[in-house]
Amino acid sequence: MQFIFASFAVLLWIPWFVFCFFIRDFHRDIPPIPLASISPIDGVVTDITQVQNPFIDQISCCYTIQQSSWGEFNLHSPIEGKVEQLWVTKPLNNKKGLVYWVRTDEQDDVVVHVALNSAFQHGNTTLHPGERVGQVRRCGFVALGCRVNIYLPKNVQHVAEAGDKVAAGKNMLAKFIH
Repeated sequence: MQFIFASFAVLLWIPWFVFCFFIRDFHRDIPPIPLASISPIDGVVTDITQVQNPFIDQISCCYTIQQSSWGEFNLHSPIEGKVEQLWVTKPLNNKKGLVYWVRTDEQDDVVVHVALNSAFQHGNTTLHPGERVGQVRRCGFVALGCRVNIYLPKNVQHVAEAGDKVAAGKNMLAKFIH
């Protein structure tokens, strides 16, 4: 009889540990880096290309980051600025996504697109159009191996390269040139 109660107790604790795994937030003391774009998630830079930004119709440098399965699942703001627009729709190739556009005080546009291609992937944000967001501020949650595209101005100085591991709110992707 005690074995049954012990087994039941273990089964109740498993969901609690899974929940705690997903909501963990690593402590990272990172000073703001002016005129830089910081990684919004933990992961690996898989691609850096010049593309037509599908959200604000301009040529951009696109960093693609594949989210780590073992890092934190928080979404951070890569720059400081004003949130211009937020899309929580099917904006690209009829696939679900979370997209937000931030404009810096220097008028640089940065768009973060979280691709949610699986039914098991989830994303949300606490951002609202018109509000200011600080660099590396936690501003949302993405889970289960999402891919994130960060569209930066085309004339940025590259810091991270394809294949580099990056940590959310810690590693620099690029510097803005003014």
